[in-house]
Amino acid sequence: MAIVINGSGTVTGITAGGLPDGIITADELASGVGGKVLQVVSALDSTKRTITSTTATDTTLEISITPSSTSSKILLIFHSDVRHDSSGGHYLRWYKDGSAIGDTYTFQISNSGNVIPYNMTYLDSPATTSQVTYNLYAHTESGGNYFFGFTGYNTLLAIEVGA
Repeated sequence: MAIVINGSGTVTGITAGGLPDGIITADELASGVGGKVLQVVSALDSTKRTITSTTATDTTLEISITPSSTSSKILLIFHSDVRHDSSGGHYLRWYKDGSAIGDTYTFQISNSGNVIPYNMTYLDSPATTSQVTYNLYAHTESGGNYFFGFTGYNTLLAIEVGA
């Protein structure tokens, strides 16, 4: 079958694996293109944490990653199941090597006692090739309780993305 390129850019006549081995070399591929996932570090924690403090407190949920380039970005993802037994705001914030980064995330759960899934992300530019440790700090507005990992899981991901 002949290879046909029509006016709209559609190519027909090539089957999967239709190019001979070695026809495209690494030199012909795009270089310097950002957005490549360089590494993924994950941490699964099964400890239920109770937050009662009205000031930012280290939850001891942490993850460390060593970027391969100073231009890399680190995508942080946190997932947990959350429950509260008080009204008012509940707060989470990422810390990097002991210093607050980004904005504080605020959430409220409308019905006390309900367990809901909770996700939080942040894109950091650490500008280093040394190990970086990210922690989650939390507090509550009203002094009541809220819980992370209520049914037994907290997941942290640190994904290095090439710039």
